[in-house]
Amino acid sequence: MATFPYYGVARIDAEARHRQEALVERNIALWISDIEFSLTAWTIWDEAIANLDNSFNFEWTDRNIGASLIGTSRTRFAAVLNSSDAILYSRTDDTVKARPFFMRGPAAIVKDASQLVANVRERELTPAKPGIPKPIAISRIEVLGEEAVLLSASLFQPDFGTAKPKGDRAPILITAMPIAGSLQDFFGERFLLDDAHVSPLSSVTRDRARVEIAVGSEGEVEVLSWRPPAPAADVLYQSLPLIVTVSLVLLAGGFFLVRMSQGTAQMLVSRERQMRHAATHDFLTGIANRSLLAEEFKTLSDAGPLMVVCIDLDGFKGVNDSHGHAMGDELLKVVAARLRSGTREEDRLFRLGGDEFAILMPDLSLAEAEQVCRRLSASLSSPIALPRCNIAIGASFGISEVADKDTTCDAALNAADAMLYQAKSLGRGSVVTASNVAASGSEKDVRRSAAARR
Repeated sequence: MATFPYYGVARIDAEARHRQEALVERNIALWISDIEFSLTAWTIWDEAIANLDNSFNFEWTDRNIGASLIGTSRTRFAAVLNSSDAILYSRTDDTVKARPFFMRGPAAIVKDASQLVANVRERELTPAKPGIPKPIAISRIEVLGEEAVLLSASLFQPDFGTAKPKGDRAPILITAMPIAGSLQDFFGERFLLDDAHVSPLSSVTRDRARVEIAVGSEGEVEVLSWRPPAPAADVLYQSLPLIVTVSLVLLAGGFFLVRMSQGTAQMLVSRERQMRHAATHDFLTGIANRSLLAEEFKTLSDAGPLMVVCIDLDGFKGVNDSHGHAMGDELLKVVAARLRSGTREEDRLFRLGGDEFAILMPDLSLAEAEQVCRRLSASLSSPIALPRCNIAIGASFGISEVADKDTTCDAALNAADAMLYQAKSLGRGSVVTASNVAASGSEKDVRRSAAARR
């Protein structure tokens, strides 16, 4: 008992601090990764290559890049750089033009992103693999005064190869998304941190846990710091009066100390479980995010046949435009609830980002999976009552079958995404599988077949 305070307390508390720092750093990286993935709806697109690089079309760019990004996401600034990294197009939402970060103008914002652009250009040189390309994007948080913004650079790439860049370098998309409130509130509440603060690294004392998260206006490193958990010190502090009081009854005191230690350990396990859940589940809808997809896919595909379903909502942009993002968030919660109620307990549901979802369906035939998706399509098309309005949307479904255990998660998801691409072209509520496409023989026939089934 005499040596425990000198050796045990510091070691246990240091391990708890390092574990929490690693979890916070991973959670922030996953959050940024989800934001970058949501941008692929605009950057991995043949039509974007055709209208930005092959022959610049301002009206198309303003409608399908600027207005669409700002209208359907929390992005408030978008710029397109040409192959020489010069500004080809930019748009700033009126609601942020008076804020310090945005009032500096597009040139200053793009200059802030120059290191991100250089990193994307370096990764662009890596030879691409066949099929739909992986996103090439990088982001960082930038702080200007009291304002924090997530700045991202993403490479435009063709998806199905109907259009290709004219030269060796493709256009790049620059986006800026304000982070609501202060950084310490945003991350502190999200990750259950005690006394969270954001400040330059040089001003953080050694006793505080920290993670580098941002860059200041002068290039200085900004860190998120907080009071780390100190379970062993807390136990010792709370136990000292007891130890003195019951020094003559050491056995009883020792038993009580063990019980307190068990309670503290349970508290740490519970907090770590909460943080792991936050890292692997979408905070808005509560369903799993992309970080669990590959692991679940491997488990289910090794066990037997598996159906992979990609879902994209029809009409979601109109909800954000007409009723605001708060109503859009409420709508996504209802959509997630209807998807849960319409799937089996053994099915696995994921939110990929934005209005995109995925379902892994084990032990079903392709025809059975198609019937499930048609029931889900009917459920999602039913009117949805929100706090201030009633809304009607739809959803398109693409289904791929995994019969070979050697099939990778990316390959299966790309196949389902290609079917979804077909479904989106056929109109609201379409469900497309590889067998639909093979049986119909052409996209025109697929369109007629899907229309007849609806």
